[in-house]
Amino acid sequence: MKVPSEPVADWRLQPPAAIIEFILARFHEPLRRDLPGLVERARQVEEVEGRQRIAGLTSHLEQVHLAVESHLAKEERILFPLIIAGRGATALMPIKVMMTEHEDHGENLRRTRELTGGFALPADASTAWRGLYRDLQHLEDELNQHIDLEDKVLFTRALENR
Repeated sequence: MKVPSEPVADWRLQPPAAIIEFILARFHEPLRRDLPGLVERARQVEEVEGRQRIAGLTSHLEQVHLAVESHLAKEERILFPLIIAGRGATALMPIKVMMTEHEDHGENLRRTRELTGGFALPADASTAWRGLYRDLQHLEDELNQHIDLEDKVLFTRALENR
C-alpha cells in the first residue's frame, strides 16, 4: 500500500492499519530522523549566541528527544501491533498510557515556546538561530497533528473494535 504524503479527506473512514502505516511514515520516521539534529543545532546556537540568550533550550530538547523516542518505541512495539491484530478491546490501558504521554508532549511543546519566548527572535538573530526556531515551530505543528490523529481518530477507531 502506498502511504499518502498528506492526510486523506477523512481518516475516520480508513482502517486502523492504514492510519498506522501513515503515522509511521509521515510522523515517526521524520521524528527519529530530525530530532537529534534539532538538539545539536540548539547546542550550536547556544554556544554561538550565548547561553543566557536561549538558556536551557538544549537540555530541554534533549529530554524531549528521549521522551519522544521512548514513546514511539512503545507505540510501535506494543500498541500498534495490538491494533493491527484487531485487538483494540485489549488496548485500553496502553492507549490511556499513550494519551497521558501525549499530554506530557503538549507540556513539552509549551515549555519550548516558553524557553524561546514564543519563537520570538531578536533583530540580530543569526541565520542558524532563525532556522532553529523555524524548525521548532515545524516540530510543534507536526507533533500536534500526530497527536490529534492518534487521539481523535486511531485510538477511537481501535477501541470501537470491542
